[in-house]
Amino acid sequence: MASDRVPIMLLTSGMVRRLGRRTFPPVMLLLPLFPSLKGTLQKIRFEYGVDSFVAASLFSSLIYGFIFFVISFVALSIRNPETDPSVFSLALGGLFWLAFFALHIAYPGIIVKKIAAKENKDLLYALREIIIDVEGGVPLFVSMKNIAGAGYGYISADFEGVVRQIESGMAEREALKQLALKTESEFLKRAAWQMVNALESGAKMSDALEGIAIAVENHLFREIRNYSTNLNFLLLIYMLVGVVAPSLGVTFMILLSAFSGLGVTIDSVMLLILSTSAIQIIMIGYMASTRPDLFGG
Repeated sequence: MASDRVPIMLLTSGMVRRLGRRTFPPVMLLLPLFPSLKGTLQKIRFEYGVDSFVAASLFSSLIYGFIFFVISFVALSIRNPETDPSVFSLALGGLFWLAFFALHIAYPGIIVKKIAAKENKDLLYALREIIIDVEGGVPLFVSMKNIAGAGYGYISADFEGVVRQIESGMAEREALKQLALKTESEFLKRAAWQMVNALESGAKMSDALEGIAIAVENHLFREIRNYSTNLNFLLLIYMLVGVVAPSLGVTFMILLSAFSGLGVTIDSVMLLILSTSAIQIIMIGYMASTRPDLFGG
């Protein structure tokens, strides 16, 4: 489950690796500004150091800024050939460079939250398997080893780390404590501490985990209900923007042209179409990003 890049980064893993072998003074100056970035990158299992990530983010965002500079320069040159768009295009490219650099730095934190959500999804099935195993007399270590080899995504990767630590000589309680401290998933944290408490007190492991499994199940059902409620409102707004706004917008512009004499131009109609299309794309992206990742896809 290791990672060598974030989805928005334009550099390949080989480029990131080569950047990590060099020292860039601007990167060294930027590192103290992000004290928590190293821990965040460890949580997403980034294969290279924090300096490699900051350098790669800097160059990747520079590419984004250059793309927007070129687009702006060409568009303004075609639009008004008599003016020099260099200053405005440079300012726009620099603005997008800074914006995308900030997005690159923030994106590992977004990935951590997505990992926690995926862990909650897979944790329910993993807990059910552990409960069935220990109820059938299977030792906890063997059950955790089964989870590590199963297809439970990040949960399997987490328990694989626990199994490796136990096989290297660490006590089960200590390995589970480290898992509880490392994970961002609230329910996996609670499950790990419940397992530690059960091992220390001699309580029945299945009873300790059953309450966590029920809490995870209720949490997943709440996510579905909340998303369904929000989706109804978002679909209403989407229909207003996608269907009502273009038709009423053109009608409103025609009425205004009758009083002001401005007229309905191709530019104004295109601006209306582009603005409503942009809003629809943003809303679709928001609905897709907030959809509970419960059953894959």
